[in-house]
Amino acid sequence: MNAYKKPEVVHLARIEKKKLYEEIADVISDNIRKGQLKEGERLPSIQSLAAEYGVGQASIREAMNALRVMGLVDIRHGEGTFIKSNQPKAFTAEMAVFKRQDIVELLEVRKIIEVGAVRIAAVKRTPEQLKTIESALESMRLAIEENELGEKSDLDFHMAIAEAANNNLLKKLLSDVSDVMKTAMKETRKIWLYNKAKTIEKLYHEHLEIYEAIADKNPDAAISHMTAHLDEVEDVLVSHLSID
Repeated sequence: MNAYKKPEVVHLARIEKKKLYEEIADVISDNIRKGQLKEGERLPSIQSLAAEYGVGQASIREAMNALRVMGLVDIRHGEGTFIKSNQPKAFTAEMAVFKRQDIVELLEVRKIIEVGAVRIAAVKRTPEQLKTIESALESMRLAIEENELGEKSDLDFHMAIAEAANNNLLKKLLSDVSDVMKTAMKETRKIWLYNKAKTIEKLYHEHLEIYEAIADKNPDAAISHMTAHLDEVEDVLVSHLSID
């Protein structure tokens, strides 16, 4: 049997917005991806993990269940919990709560709102609003240089386009789903990093094309690039987050 490698300690003081089980599941999933926990390896008991992390057993059980949903572990009653794969269906516990239909519906809403928003923004945007979009794009580029995911900059970019459409209702509609969007953007970027066939640079280039169409006040090109971008996001997320 492989020797169990103790995972990194969870610093409870850092846990603010996330629930305990999400933080624990994320740490363990990171260790699996890094190869610190190998496929087929058995994890310690619920009681041992609870003592190790300094949390209740209920939090460990929830974390294990989230990892099971992600496809990372196999829970065998009477035997224990075993590492199943280092290629998860979902990369974080945050996304484990979403079903495939949730993701499909989110992307449908994004297409309806954002394709319309980018068309209007390409016509109505002001120089100041264009500068805000450009600033978000630049933050995205800097995030790449710092090996960061850049999901905040990604969300800022799309929200800036909604702002540039100069339609308060449209902006509110996008804002209403912004939290879920940010989580989905984070997952998309992690998948892009994990899959060598795709790169964060490619994702950045898609945003650059959208920006250039808005800068040129070309609504047809803006629609085309935004649609292509969202189609690509849908392909990445739905194919990797194969949650029933």
